[in-house]
Formats: sequence, structure tokens, C-alpha cells
Amino acid sequence: MKRLWARIALSFFILILILVVILWFFLTAIMKDAYTDMTRDHLVENAQMVSQLIETADTHNDPEALQGMIRHFNQPIEMRFTVVDEEGVVLADSENDPATMNNHINRPEIQDVIRNGTALGESVRFSTTQQFNMMYVALPLVEQGETVGAIRTSLSLQVVDEALSRLWASLSILLGLMFLVSGIASAMLSRSITRPIDNIMDTTYRLREKDYSSRVNVSAKGEFGDLALSINALAASLQKQMKEIEENEHQLTSIISNMVSGVMLVNEEGRVVLLNSAMERFLSQHKDNIIGQSYEKVGERFALTPHIQAVLENSQKVHEEVHSYFPQERIMDAHLAPYYGQGWQQKGAIVVLHDITNIRRLEKMRSDFVANVSHELKTPVTSVSGFSETLLSGEVTDEATTRQFLQIIYDESQRLDRLISDLLHLSKIEKQEMPLDLEIMDMTALVHEVAKTLHNSVEKRKTRLTLPEASKEIYLQGDQDRIRQIILNLVGNAINYTAEGGRVDISLKENINTVRLIVKDNGIGIPEESLPRIFERFYRVDKARARHSGGTGLGLAIVKHLIESHHGEIEIESREGEGTTITVILPKNQEAD
Repeated sequence: MKRLWARIALSFFILILILVVILWFFLTAIMKDAYTDMTRDHLVENAQMVSQLIETADTHNDPEALQGMIRHFNQPIEMRFTVVDEEGVVLADSENDPATMNNHINRPEIQDVIRNGTALGESVRFSTTQQFNMMYVALPLVEQGETVGAIRTSLSLQVVDEALSRLWASLSILLGLMFLVSGIASAMLSRSITRPIDNIMDTTYRLREKDYSSRVNVSAKGEFGDLALSINALAASLQKQMKEIEENEHQLTSIISNMVSGVMLVNEEGRVVLLNSAMERFLSQHKDNIIGQSYEKVGERFALTPHIQAVLENSQKVHEEVHSYFPQERIMDAHLAPYYGQGWQQKGAIVVLHDITNIRRLEKMRSDFVANVSHELKTPVTSVSGFSETLLSGEVTDEATTRQFLQIIYDESQRLDRLISDLLHLSKIEKQEMPLDLEIMDMTALVHEVAKTLHNSVEKRKTRLTLPEASKEIYLQGDQDRIRQIILNLVGNAINYTAEGGRVDISLKENINTVRLIVKDNGIGIPEESLPRIFERFYRVDKARARHSGGTGLGLAIVKHLIESHHGEIEIESREGEGTTITVILPKNQEAD
């Protein structure tokens, strides 16, 4: 596309060219007419002069004398003189022999003078005698008041044409120079006019391409200067507004991206146009696979399709609890509402999902915990209440029976005490009300110390207990009392759930940054379906045996919390009827919290 200055310059060029051509034709026409008039006047003056001479010399009736006189005008004056009578017969001619010349009565200029009686005859034509264009002027010869003939003067137009050609050439050069100078001036003028316009157009183009830092750099005055200032002010205002919009957009994006709740936006056409990372996680798909999809396809996961349809069609708010079972079970608190554009025109629907799976799980755990605690407390309380009531009724008189009942009451009260103590202990650990008393300890020595504590149980159940080599010292940083409790609980469980004559192996493995405590037995094992719940409170694999052993069902829950307080991990492998292997991974050094 041509630039603006080129179009303006071309318009000036065409206008100047038209004006120059018109001026050229106008001047040439004027000059040609001027030369023609001058030539005519010159011919008329000479014709009048010769006519007066003829009248004065009275040579009209003497052809020889007349031819002699006319002959004298041939050299000094480059003009042809011809004298004819009233019949058109040539009487004298300054250039040719009159006897050889044709009758001139049919010549236009002769006819005008002789036959038409005009005072002046004029004609321009090609002369067969002279072989070029000639201008003829004829005047009547008057004798005693009567026209007796005509005196004709003629001049070759070749001289006039040559003079006009030279004049036209000079005029063409002059007008050409004028056209060239005017063209250059118009180009410079158009360039000076369009330069600030080009700058302004370039700035507006860059603004359209979102380069809001661009400004018009012109020093023009007047309207262009005012326009440049207005555009610069507009660009500055636009840049400020775009920065505010981008900042708000970044804030909104950051808020939405970091929300734990899933957010999804569906437009009025039913297509997903926005969602955050939480919603991607809930739908188990990347947003590139979701954006632009129909809400019917996306809403299948949580059965959201009818709810979104209700919002789009009826503009109503929806609050429902929805479920998903793949790839894992999730319970969502769904809030759906219409969103509006300008003029409160509905533009689509907003879907917000809150993951309440853990809340519902905690509520169930709380309910189960209350039920378990109630169940665990009910058994000893019932035993204590029943046997106490029996003793108080006085129906038991046998001392041995009385002692047996009192022993049962004592054992159940001890069990109640252990249960309450474990509950309080677990509560303190979860609330982090028992800070770690860190020290460097020898794990090998600690394992041997716990083994001595459990010596009676080992002897009673005839368990073969294998310990790590006492000479191999393995050190780590931790709370010795809590780690002792971990080892005591795990080894005690291994002994209790292993048949008499069974085997329990305790080993330690040291890595660069961690120490592994491995407790392995060949006891009854744990069913595969029970492994995920083994660390839950009050969960027992063999409930009858666990209660008979005096356990509270909180030991492994306490162990797990104590390990986590040391930033460690616990792993369990078991096969029912083959045994269980529990691995505790503890870091050698505890980072300060």
C-alpha cells in the first residue's frame, strides 16, 4: 500500500502537470494568435503601401511598368506581392512571371475583395507555386472611386512556424523546470505534512499491538501537535489502566490458582472457559483437555450436568453434595450460581467444589471413636458394676469367690486406667503438647534394654527373640523415652500375636541419613484388607484376643504419632498366617521446628 506522503505528492504532481499542460496550450495558443496577427498586420501595411505607390505612379494600366515596380520589392522584403485586375488576371508578381500564372479570380482573398466588395481579404493555404503554407492578404485597388483590381501580399508561414517552434521549445523547457521544481517542492511539503501523521499512525499501530509504552515523538505545532499530545495522554491513560487490569488479573489468577476449592466457569454456550488447578486435580485432567469442552462431558465425574443445566436455563443457585468414586472416592460440597455481564445479562454459570472428603471421614472417625470408646469403657464398667453389685448384695459368702470377684474388679479398673491414660497420652501427642527431649542415643543399647523389660513375656510365651549385635553401636538423635515406647509397643505386639514357641527378630540397619528398626515375627499375621486400618484407634484384627491380652487398641496409633513427631516413617508387610514385618525409618538428626 502506498504511503500517505506518496499519495499526496502524486496528487500534487498530477495537479501541477494538468496546470502546466493547460498553461502550455494556453500560452502557445496566445503566442500563435499573436504571431498570426502580427503577420497579418505586416501584410496589410505593406499592401497599403504598395497600393498607394501604384496609385501615385499610375502604373495600373501599364503592366510592364507595374511588373518592374513590383519586382523591386522581391529582395529587400521577404514578402510576395501580386497585382490582379478585376477579372483575376495577374498583372504583376514580385516572384514569378505573370504570364505563366493562372487566373486568381477563384482565390478566396481575391473573391472577398473583387466580388464581395470587402475591404480586406484574407486566406491561409498551401501554395502550389511556392510549395508551402502561405498567408494571403488582399486589398482593393481603387481608381477614381472604383475597384479596378486587387493588391495581394503573402508571406510564408514557415518562418512563423519556425519561430513558434523555437518559442514552444523554450516554453516547454521553462514549464518543465517549473514542473520539476514544483514536484520536488510538493514532495517535500507532503513529506513534512505526513511525517507527524506517520509517527502518529505508527504509535497507534503499536498501541493496537498492546505496546502501551509507545509515544508520539513529534515537535509539530498547531493541530498536529495537539493531536500528538492527545494521543500521548490517551496512551499514558491506557497504559495505566492496562497495568491496573493486569495487576487485578494477576491477583485474581493467583487467588483462584491457590484456592483449595475447585472453580470452573461455563459460558452461555455451555462450554468450559476457565478452571483452576484444584478443579484440574478433582477432575483428574489437564485444563488443556477441558477448556472448550461441553459441560455435559466435564460434569459426568461428579454428576454435575443437571445442576449446571438448571443454572443456565433457570438462573437459579444450586447447593448440593456430590460424590465421585473414580479414581478415588471424593465427597464434594458443590455451589453453583449464574454469573452476569453488563446490564445483568447472564453470561454462564460458576461451579465451586469444596472437597469435604476428609471432613466426612473425620466425622465418621469421630463417630467411630465415640462408639469405640463407649464400647471399650462399657465392658470394664459393666464388669465392675456387676461384680460390685453382686458383692454388695451379700449373696456371695465364699471367700474364694469373693476374692475372685474383687480380682476381676481390680483388673477391669486397671484396664480402665490404661485406656484413659493412653487416650490422654495420644491426645497430648496429637496436640504437640509433649515436645521432644532430644539427645544422642545408642539404638542398639536401647533395643537390648527394652528386651530385658519384656523378658518375662518372652519366657512365658517361650518366644525366640533375636536381637542386633550389642557391639555394633548405632547412634541417632531423638527423644529416648518416646523411642523406647515405640520399640516396646512394637516388640510387645509381636510377642503377643505370635504363638508360643514363635520367633521375633529385631534388627537395625544404618544408612547415611537414616536408621531402620525392623521387627519381624512369624505370628498370626494381618489380613490384607486390615492393613490400611491397622493404625486407626481401637482397630483390632483379632478383637477377642486383643481384649484378652489387656490391650487398649491405641498402641499402634500412639506409635505412628511418635514416629511422625520424629519426622520418620513406618512400613508394614504381613501375610495372614505367615507373620508380620514392621519397619521404622528414623532420621539420624532432627531438624529444629
